[in-house]
This record gives sequence, C-alpha cells and structure tokens, in this order.
Amino acid sequence: GRFNPPAKAVVDGEYKTYGGTWNVGRVAKGGGEAWVAIDVGVGPRRLLLLWSAAGSYNYNETDYGSPGSYRIETSADSGNGADGTWTVVATVEHVSAHAAERAFDFNGQRWVRFVVTGVPPVSPNGVQIDEIDLHDVSAGGEDTWFFMGDSITAFAFDRQTPTHQPSFAALVHERHAGHFPAIINGGIGGDKSDEGLERLDAWLTDCPDMKHWALAYGTNDAAGNVRDPSHFKHNMQTMVDHLRKAGRIPVLAKIPFATDHQHDHLPRFNDAIDEINAANSLTPGPDLYAWFWAHPEELRDGLHPTDRGIVSINRLWADAMSPLYPR
Repeated sequence: GRFNPPAKAVVDGEYKTYGGTWNVGRVAKGGGEAWVAIDVGVGPRRLLLLWSAAGSYNYNETDYGSPGSYRIETSADSGNGADGTWTVVATVEHVSAHAAERAFDFNGQRWVRFVVTGVPPVSPNGVQIDEIDLHDVSAGGEDTWFFMGDSITAFAFDRQTPTHQPSFAALVHERHAGHFPAIINGGIGGDKSDEGLERLDAWLTDCPDMKHWALAYGTNDAAGNVRDPSHFKHNMQTMVDHLRKAGRIPVLAKIPFATDHQHDHLPRFNDAIDEINAANSLTPGPDLYAWFWAHPEELRDGLHPTDRGIVSINRLWADAMSPLYPR
C-alpha cells in the first residue's frame, strides 16, 4: 500500500485490533487516494471482497474507520501492486456501514487493489481498516453470512482478536476443511424487530452476495417484561418472507436468557421463534436461552455476554449450523 503502512494489517487474520489497522485517513482527507494491493495468485475466476472497520460499534456507523468511498481494481500483469494494467471492477461512492462486500470477476487476474478515494463527513481518526477478506466464490457464494441483531449481535460477531476468538468462521473452518464463512456483523445496539424489518430491504440491496441471514432479535422486543410476542412474531415472519423472496436463507436463533428481571417472558418469544422455524421448515439457529440459563456467569450485566459468553455464542452457532456443511 502507499502512504501510511502497515498495509499488511489488512491480511493478518486479526480482526478489531486497534494497533493493527491500515490507517490512511489523513491522506484521503487531503483529497488524495490511498491503496493496498493483495497478490492473490492465479486460479480463482470470481472473488468476494469484504472489508471491516471495527472502530465503530454499530453496523450503520461510519465515523471510526470506514472509508467514505472506494473502488476495487484487478490486474493480471502487475509485478508489485503499483505497476501494470489495472481494471476497475467495483466503485462505491457512498459508504453507509462499517463493513461491506463486493463480488467481481477475477478470471485470468492475479492482483486485487482496494483504493480509498474519500472519507465520511465525520471521521475524527480517518480511515482505519482492520481486515480485508478475499473469498474464492468461483463455484458460487453459498457460505456467506450476515448477522442481523441488537447489541448482543454487535458484541458477539466483532471477531476481536484474541478475546472473541475462535469465531464462528474459524470454528467452521476448523471442523470443515475448505470452508471459511464470509461474515458481516450487522448488529446495532437497541434494535428491535421493528428496526430489523425497516433496515432489511436496504441491506439486502447493499449486500447482494450474502446468502445466509441470521436474525437475532427479541431481547429489546421483550424488554420491560413485555408478555405478548405477537407483534414480534409478525415482524420476524415478514423478514423471513422478504429474505426468501430475495433468494436468501433466513436463520433464527433463540433469544438469550437474561437475569436482569426485565425479560421475564422470553420463553413466550422463543416459542414464537420455534413456531416460525417449524412453519417455514427452517434450519434452527442455536438455543442461546438454554445456554445462558445454564451459564449465567457468562453474562456481564445480566443481559450482555462476557468475553467467554461471546466465544460460547460463536461456538453454539457453529454447532447449530454444522448440518449445512459436509462432514
């Protein structure tokens, strides 16, 4: 990369490491461009690129680390990432989240270059990208996952190294050689199923290559000891319908147990999830209620998971999704 190393931080396999980011903010702020080039090698005919700027907590925040705009280029003849002929395969003029994906043709190519062309209007620390993942999707991109949910999701799938590892992706890879799921963490603190439904269609447009959509709502719907899950159930079923119409695969997890005495009727909401799974013949997500009921010490405030609880959530997701992968 040019201007401000360490560019190698984007491919070190370490997520959400504040000292291990590719920091190019001030250059981009000055009207210039900054880039990092990755020597993929020859072979893949199509690639999926995901970038992550984990300085922002909520998925829809761009303040801490996201580029404001970027493009992706490929080259067949570059020798060092700077020379050679380059073809623009994707241009994004407006970034609205702290992680995103783009798939593109890579037939006969060798290099990928990620070019930051601008920063968001509010960007106190500039662009700080902690990881760029490249996935070979030549044979299709089924092993792609978007996790939608509230603060519990935002914590659980940030893949912070080392405290929140092994992640869902790392565990799947460990158990099923040749697979390493592509993941976007779409958690937003405070969200209910209302907000999930409001956001879903825009996110489906923004993330066209994410096949599996994990829906992890309900904690905030049930807050304040709400008893009736009917509105929640309607929202979740509507999201399932939208996802299926868009050719995606919805996966619903049971809502985690809480000890804060503000979620006493969670079993009613989890019954609604069971009913949706059964009525739509869905592969169920993990039973997070049973786990945290048995392991309340993995809740740091009676509601949100500790670091150990986050690792447990990722393991339970890997356990629940194991039937989708070859033995």
